[in-house]
Amino acid sequence: MKSQPDAISRMVAEVVTQLPVPSRLGMLRFERLNEPSWALLFLDANCERQFGQPAMELCALVDSPYASLMEPEARYRLHDAIQQQLRDSPHYLIRYTLHTTKGALNLLELGEAYRQHNRHLLRGYLMVVDRLFEGELRLPTPSALHLFQRAVEQSASAFLLVNCDGVVEYVNPSFTAITQYTTDEVHGQRLSQLPALENLSELLFDAPSALTMGNSWQGEFKSRRKNLEPYWGQLSISKVYGDNRELTHYIGIYEDITQAKLAQQRIERLAYTDNLTNLGNRPAFIRNLDERFARDRDTPISLLLVDIDNFKRINDSLGHQTGDKLLISLARRLRNSLSPSGSLARFASNEFAVLLDNTDISAGQQVANQLLATLDKPMFVDNQLISVTGSVGLACAPLHGRDPQTLMRNAGLALHKAKANGKHQVQVFTEALNAEASYKLFVENNLRRALAQNELDVFYQPKLCLRSGRLLGMEALLRWNHPEKGMIRPDQFISVAEETGLIIPIGKWIARQACRMSKNLTAAGLGNLQVAINLSPKQFSDPDLVASIASILKEEALPANLLELELTEGLLLEATEDTHLQLDQLKRLGLTLAMDDFGTGYSSLSYLKKFPIDIIKIDRSFIHEIPDNQDDMEITSAVIAMAHNLKLKVVAEGIETAEQLAFLRRHRCDVGQGYLFDRPIPGGELIEKLKRYPRGPIA
Repeated sequence: MKSQPDAISRMVAEVVTQLPVPSRLGMLRFERLNEPSWALLFLDANCERQFGQPAMELCALVDSPYASLMEPEARYRLHDAIQQQLRDSPHYLIRYTLHTTKGALNLLELGEAYRQHNRHLLRGYLMVVDRLFEGELRLPTPSALHLFQRAVEQSASAFLLVNCDGVVEYVNPSFTAITQYTTDEVHGQRLSQLPALENLSELLFDAPSALTMGNSWQGEFKSRRKNLEPYWGQLSISKVYGDNRELTHYIGIYEDITQAKLAQQRIERLAYTDNLTNLGNRPAFIRNLDERFARDRDTPISLLLVDIDNFKRINDSLGHQTGDKLLISLARRLRNSLSPSGSLARFASNEFAVLLDNTDISAGQQVANQLLATLDKPMFVDNQLISVTGSVGLACAPLHGRDPQTLMRNAGLALHKAKANGKHQVQVFTEALNAEASYKLFVENNLRRALAQNELDVFYQPKLCLRSGRLLGMEALLRWNHPEKGMIRPDQFISVAEETGLIIPIGKWIARQACRMSKNLTAAGLGNLQVAINLSPKQFSDPDLVASIASILKEEALPANLLELELTEGLLLEATEDTHLQLDQLKRLGLTLAMDDFGTGYSSLSYLKKFPIDIIKIDRSFIHEIPDNQDDMEITSAVIAMAHNLKLKVVAEGIETAEQLAFLRRHRCDVGQGYLFDRPIPGGELIEKLKRYPRGPIA
């Protein structure tokens, strides 16, 4: 080095007390009382690797556990030697032996005296002396500088000494090993002139640098070797001041952490990448969204949640392997349909998320519709042409949320609404969806209690033979008498019951009440009246469905032909092999099976061949405008004729006028129900009100 030896000695001693991570050089920082007790106040945690004991066990004011590892006579003698050295110099250097659980260790202790809270203390560094130092220790009065230089030269860490003008004054061999620059190539050169060190120059001398306000900096940096190969380093830099407290040098220590960094990047890639599609996963997307809000909360962004409709049916029918290949193809399509600035992630099994920067609600809707059009195109997977559709929920910031959580929640509400409205559509978030979500939460919380506290009730609407006018049976209709809200209609809570699974216990309760009512009507002399109950598709997910209905029939002693089950078209559309088996088993019990709301959904004549259906129910929407709507009249008459040709009976719902009744009779509709005959009747009033109807056998 170019400095004078005394100045260098002072500088190195100063470095030893300022260096933030000397343990990288095999040195352990300590603080202790300047007393013969050698009571430690602090010891570097890395001591456990060398001493075999954790630092917390060696640091104590009572019993001096660190001093107990030393020979007592040596301890007092060394204390006196320290005081003698400190009278002549601000620093001291001693050597002694510790008897640890790992055996005897030779230590060098380099330190200085200081005062704190009127107590005399010592601080500095301990260095375990290995064989490499034995020769130096045999020399007369080895200097602190010499030993420190030996530690630096043999360290696996790169060591760098730069003056305040940015000129390199010293580097050790590990610096050369990491950067490929030799000592001669860098000595006397400015950092800014060396490609491998130019970013260090920026750190030291640029105004925004952390070192401009503090005395040290630690962190990672990316640089290049002499051959321009990139590498990562873990760096610690400290300022060094002269006797007049003016900045003289910078000391830097760093290690090559390239392999660790690459391993970390691989781990991060695994943690934030979807293994199937190679898109970002949910955590990656949320992190991206958080970072976007941290940068800018005012520029509009659009968040789209894209769900592949009825994907479970594809997995069930074609297998999960084909389903996975389909997802890979869909991910590729979605990625190719977005601009480079759009962020796409796989959010769940069949759900994707899209983040569009600088995109308002109008542009967001346009992209959402483009994505739906992209999904609509059939694709070949495993030599099969597969068609899918999608549903999209859209929320925009800051309009629909000024933080990531709110925006995510609102996009989710919009997606849920799109699926509830029939799927294959884009739904933009509105405040009404918030109110709807709050109401659903209210319903879910209260509905659990309603069943236990007898708040649910069953009303019954009579069903008449349209030819004779005789009473044939009734349909059981669920009602909820809430203690505060009053009577709540089924359309206000059934969907929540289905989503939460509460429909399964509620459905069993309705079946029991309906069977019991049919028995009570027979006992009251009203004859054998068939009662119809609605079955939700969700109830078919219950493996005990058939057994529970059979058990209820047996326990209530009701003949199976007096119970009718009304099935939705949605159930038949999405029916699996298990559903088909359940329907066959229910039919074998002797029950009547009806297709409810025929014509309102995805009606197909194939259902009537494929499933053991006995009755078709024409939805009230076709009856309501008879005789004013010619189309409804033609559809209704055609359905009746078709059903009769298939030997099926027809029930018309929602009959309210004499004209509607006359039309249905003219076209030989079998059974009808509606306000023209009776509104739904509470169970407690049913027996009395049914007495006015002429009675007959089941039609």
